[in-house]
Amino acid sequence: MPLEISRSFKDGNTVPYGPIHDDIRRNSGFTDLRGRPDLAGQIVEGLSSPKLRELLIRIAKERSYFSLGCDLGSHTEEEQAPTRRKVSGGYIQIASINYADASTGQYDAFCEAFGEQLRLCVGKQRWTIDLQGTYVQFNLPSELPVKAPSIWIWFFAAAKSHGKSEQSREELLAAIGEALHVHHVRQCLMIHPS
Repeated sequence: MPLEISRSFKDGNTVPYGPIHDDIRRNSGFTDLRGRPDLAGQIVEGLSSPKLRELLIRIAKERSYFSLGCDLGSHTEEEQAPTRRKVSGGYIQIASINYADASTGQYDAFCEAFGEQLRLCVGKQRWTIDLQGTYVQFNLPSELPVKAPSIWIWFFAAAKSHGKSEQSREELLAAIGEALHVHHVRQCLMIHPS
């Protein structure tokens, strides 16, 4: 199957957060990009990936959700067939722009709509997506602290070489950007006045 989409849940994180550097992550920490495409274009994680950079800029202009973090990486999966052993991927974490009022039901609807839309873009690529639901402790300056849901979009592209898997990851990031910005996908995370 060229595209596998799964759903999972994990422990949450706190926003804002500082840099995280370990064996897996090289994350420069949280930057509030809401309405700041100028800052989004300067995020370190996007400097090595034109499509991640484009995605961060596009999300920074968004009015239904915003980015909480992202990262990129690559690894080898020796147990896979030679044509898909080299994997390039990462994640982008998003939350409703009105995160304090968002429900897990909205994120469920978002995951369904996003997955359906992404399936239209896959072609012959070998992509894996894990939509990981998590609660975030939001402690943003000038905003009331609140625990609210978010979604981590983990994405992976497999190929026979790291060069090809990185190229496929760029195509996957472009597809994620398109899927995220389709009207009915965006609307899932909008909070409508009651």
